[in-house]
Amino acid sequence: MANLGKKTLSVLSIAILFLNFIFAIGLMAMSLEAGFSDKFTYYGVVPSRLWRYELIDQFDINSGLELAYEPNTLWLLAIASWNDHTDVRVYDLTAGEIISHAILNIMERHYVLLRNGTIFKVESNNPIHVLLLNYQSIPLGNETSVPTPNTFYPATDGSYVGKEFVLLSSSDLQRRFVIFALERSDVKITDETGAIIKSLTLEPNSFERVLLHPWHVYKIESTGHIMVQSGDPGGRGSYHYSFAIPSVQGGFVGTDFYTAAATTINEVEDYGFRVSTVKTADFKVYDLTTRQIIFEAKVEAEDSVRFKVKADAIKVESSAPISLSFIHDGYFFRSSQWPDFGNWGYGAGVIFIGVKPNEHMPIYLPINSTCEAYIFAGGTTRVEVDGTVMISDVDRPILITQPGMHIIKSDSNIIIQAVHWPKIPENQGLEHPGTVVPCIETVHVTRQVSLTPLTEAFPITNIIVAGAVVAISAIAAWMAYVRKRKRIYPYE
Repeated sequence: MANLGKKTLSVLSIAILFLNFIFAIGLMAMSLEAGFSDKFTYYGVVPSRLWRYELIDQFDINSGLELAYEPNTLWLLAIASWNDHTDVRVYDLTAGEIISHAILNIMERHYVLLRNGTIFKVESNNPIHVLLLNYQSIPLGNETSVPTPNTFYPATDGSYVGKEFVLLSSSDLQRRFVIFALERSDVKITDETGAIIKSLTLEPNSFERVLLHPWHVYKIESTGHIMVQSGDPGGRGSYHYSFAIPSVQGGFVGTDFYTAAATTINEVEDYGFRVSTVKTADFKVYDLTTRQIIFEAKVEAEDSVRFKVKADAIKVESSAPISLSFIHDGYFFRSSQWPDFGNWGYGAGVIFIGVKPNEHMPIYLPINSTCEAYIFAGGTTRVEVDGTVMISDVDRPILITQPGMHIIKSDSNIIIQAVHWPKIPENQGLEHPGTVVPCIETVHVTRQVSLTPLTEAFPITNIIVAGAVVAISAIAAWMAYVRKRKRIYPYE
């Protein structure tokens, strides 16, 4: 009996030790999960060459070049909070010091000016909205014309597809924001006071442009999944700034993409939408207004294809995963005719791209530009660039400067910031309105959305012709009836 008691006690001891071990593992997992959810990090670089050279006489490419304005030394970091009690800290990684600290409540703003060349990090205990803007002072709040970023906005869960968005508006007093409906959506837009400024209903595969006043914080709520974009490629007689387009599937690799476009194009200027891929893919481009296919092509493995289309907004569908961007390759003097002479040929980019773990990301760095691509990781990360393995450490980005196609892969979330400006002239600088800075911890967040097939609408020209035929037939039938009636009743 004594031996039996000892054996029972031994079994109980082992069981208790096992339960303690399981409990410890559970606590460790909980702490890791809490650590992930309690820290949100935003990395970026302020471009160092904040100026632009232009032709002295835009009608004469031999007239020489001059500075368009005095070189800037500052860009604005504009932050808006998504939650109450949000602790925000901004670090200058170049100097290794904290430069700003604020506690924000929901839909509150915070501004920080950063010098050119600064490598920065923003840390927060809650996810936040971060803009990097070509603006040289702290906003007063009454401005009517400020830079409009060419960018897409993440939803409050970090995905670029969602039902709730909180964003700080930077624009002029034009309809610079576009809402794309992936599903039938009743959309409500409120400002920081809680006032409803706009309500709209969108059908699947439709879009609407809206006006949001500068330096106000807005909440966009929808019953269906939507995407939100500001800016566009620009039509003829405007600058064409580069930007990346996230996919419906999440991240920047997928098979379905929506984006604003332009109804006028310069056929010869050095820009266009660019499809890049790891595997061979066929893709189609739809005009979202007419539902017509306006371009289709095949892109070979580890290659890219550039295309230009005339449309207010487009959808790109692919047979295999691709990445999509709008890129100005950088050739400065390429233009056609008024109003596209000379200076409008300038193109530059400040582009952020998130890469999920073990995802093969095809990116294209413009070949007629000087390029700097910074790869940021939240910790020690194994990164492959075109098959070459590199180790990225926290707060220390990897730099790539070689133009052309690259395939990038990592074993954890990474952010790529690609900066480019024209090679010619040699002393050219970078001018770009700005963009959203994404959160590295939410790069992998995706959404499952059942898309409605984008069937082609009956072409408007056919509708006009069909209408004309019906009208002519009706008139002919009426005239025949009148003639017949006169023959039967000649005296009526």
